[in-house]
Amino acid sequence: MISSMDFRAIRTIGWPKKYFIQICLLAIVAFVIIAPNRSAHYSYLLLVVAFWGVQHDRMSISWQRFLRLGIPLVLFPILMWQYFPPLWNEVVYWQLGSRTHLLDLDALFRAIPGNDGWMFRVIQTPRLTSYFRWIYANGFTLPVLIPVFRSFLAKDSLKMIRYSLSAHVLQFVLIFPFYLTIHVNEVWYVLGQPDGMARNLSAADAAVAVVNCFPSMHTSIAFAMLLIAWREKDQLFRWVWTLFCLSIIYSTLYLEIHWVTDVIAGIFLAFAAVKLGDWIIANARVKAFAFWSQLFPQRQISSHYDRIAQLKKS
Repeated sequence: MISSMDFRAIRTIGWPKKYFIQICLLAIVAFVIIAPNRSAHYSYLLLVVAFWGVQHDRMSISWQRFLRLGIPLVLFPILMWQYFPPLWNEVVYWQLGSRTHLLDLDALFRAIPGNDGWMFRVIQTPRLTSYFRWIYANGFTLPVLIPVFRSFLAKDSLKMIRYSLSAHVLQFVLIFPFYLTIHVNEVWYVLGQPDGMARNLSAADAAVAVVNCFPSMHTSIAFAMLLIAWREKDQLFRWVWTLFCLSIIYSTLYLEIHWVTDVIAGIFLAFAAVKLGDWIIANARVKAFAFWSQLFPQRQISSHYDRIAQLKKS
């Protein structure tokens, strides 16, 4: 028979394994507290909060089976951010050199009452400005990368695909026609104000950095990630990601980067990207189910795929 002392020993051994992620996250918090230049590590605190309740969304699948698809999916956004920015800069220079814009909306957007977002700058403090500068600087990558990494820990390859697909993958395709045909500069540049991000841009650099404002892609990325985050079970992650993503949208107005019309268009773009992503995934899964059924007609298909087919038919 196993004594009560043996039971306590087993529980003592099992406790670190059960709470391994939380132990690692607390170690990250301790590092941020004692590390110099603490503000440079704020993204790690955001990661800690996002990962804390990941067990609520974890799939019941073995790591061996998941990693075959999970590793390529987690590497994809990392590689994209390593190699895509130079390519995007080339696209911007090509835009400016080819003069393909059909519409220059600077004068129109400036004439719309309240379109410069002055009401979002009624209260301005050095702390708020510092906060929103950090938010905006990280608002193009972290809203996507952290949920993808979180979904990796949750062993959910479908969510990894959904986050990446509804963010930059589809949004670059959807937004490029607007950037190619509509010319809108940043608010501070048009109004002759100091750069809200204090980037100290030269005239040549500013001519490249301030274009392509409509729609606001910071807004569309952040709002799309907010919409998908609300499908997670972990309430802490849902609310933290709501605050983070809304802060990104607000920062574009507070720092005089985007016009109100840019933000509104970005929200509609986010809805379109998420809905299109859902449609692509649903159709791909149903076709995969049909292909599997034809390939292995005698094998029993999991109830998970049966429910997908039934949902598609309804």
